[in-house]
Amino acid sequence: MYIDLGDTDKTWQDIYKLIVTFVNPRPIALVSTISADGVRNLAPFSFFNMVSANPPVMMVCPSRKRDHGKKDTHANIQATGEFVVATVTRSIADAMNDSSAPYPPDVDEFEKCALTPMPASIVRPPLVAESPVNCECKIDRIIEFGDQPGAGAVIFGRIVAIHAKDEFISDDGGMDPEKLQTIGRLGRNSYATTTDRFDLPRAQIRI
Repeated sequence: MYIDLGDTDKTWQDIYKLIVTFVNPRPIALVSTISADGVRNLAPFSFFNMVSANPPVMMVCPSRKRDHGKKDTHANIQATGEFVVATVTRSIADAMNDSSAPYPPDVDEFEKCALTPMPASIVRPPLVAESPVNCECKIDRIIEFGDQPGAGAVIFGRIVAIHAKDEFISDDGGMDPEKLQTIGRLGRNSYATTTDRFDLPRAQIRI
C-alpha cells in the first residue's frame, strides 16, 4: 500500500482508521475537567503522552466533532485552564469506555460511569478515586490544527501535583507495572494489557 496524502481519494476518516491501527499501543488518559458552569466532565484520550520532564508537561489531543465543535474537554480546559489526568488500568477499563459516550455538556460523567470524584489539592477538577495515579495540571498552551471535523488540538498541561497510591510504588520510587496493570489502545475496539513484558538494558556506545 502506498498513499500520497496530497493526491488520494481517501477521506480523513480512512487515514485516521489506518494510522491508529499502527501507532500503538497508545497510553490512555482519563481526563477530568469542570465546565464554566461547574459541571464535571470525564473523557478518555489515547492521543496522550508525556512531553517534558523539566518542567513536567503532559499533552492531551482532542479532535473536533463532526459538527466542527470542540469536545467538552477542550472547551472546559480553555474556559478554566485546569484539568486532571488519571491513569487508566484494567480495573477501570469498562468505566473508561463508558465515559467515551457522547453525553451532552450538562451531564456529569462521573455519575454516568460510576466513578468516584475526589477533591484535588490545587485545581478545581476532581481526581478519579479508582485510579492509582492522578496528575493535576494547569494549561500551558494549546495548538490547534484547524476547525474542520477531525482536526486535532494539542493541549499542553504543566503538572502541578501528583497523587500516587503508595501500594503501587516500587522501591526505586517508580510505579510497579505488575501492580499497576495499565492498558493501551490498539485501534478499532482492541486494547492491550502490560502483562507480557521484557527488559532491555540501556544501549551503550560500542568501541
